[in-house]
Amino acid sequence: METKSAEWIEATEAKIREAFDLFDTDKADAIIQEEVGTVMCALGAFPTERALVLEILPAMQDDEPTGFVSYAKFEKKMLQILASKEWDPDSGDVLLQAFRTIDTENTGYISSELMEELLTTRGTPFRPKELEDFLKMAKDPETGNLFQRTTLLCILRCITQSHSVGYSSV
Repeated sequence: METKSAEWIEATEAKIREAFDLFDTDKADAIIQEEVGTVMCALGAFPTERALVLEILPAMQDDEPTGFVSYAKFEKKMLQILASKEWDPDSGDVLLQAFRTIDTENTGYISSELMEELLTTRGTPFRPKELEDFLKMAKDPETGNLFQRTTLLCILRCITQSHSVGYSSV
């Protein structure tokens, strides 16, 4: 991993603090461990559930896990993760191939029911609010389907929004 400049470290620390503070609602300088993945996504890092549970959370927790992650440990691990770019988001080409894999009949769309099933039963499941927000953006109001172009634009917009806040472009 390349050495990052003092400016990069300073800017990244500020962005990590900003994202962390959104979830540290009682200002205890700690967040519940279930929110770590969400904060990481806001910072532009998208680990697998397996990596989060088996690698990342243990590195962020104290010797005796309390269910909370302190800011100091979160920041230290996030600086490493963001510098390594290990969990950067997939490219548009990868997302397009994933959509085409789901769209087995090559229709250019998939049903919202199928997408809902996939998003709630595979990989890291969406929470109800995340699913609602995603479907609100991606689902065609007339047909109820998710068209390839609209769906990919919604996914890329979500990734870009975390970048435009500066989180993953640090």
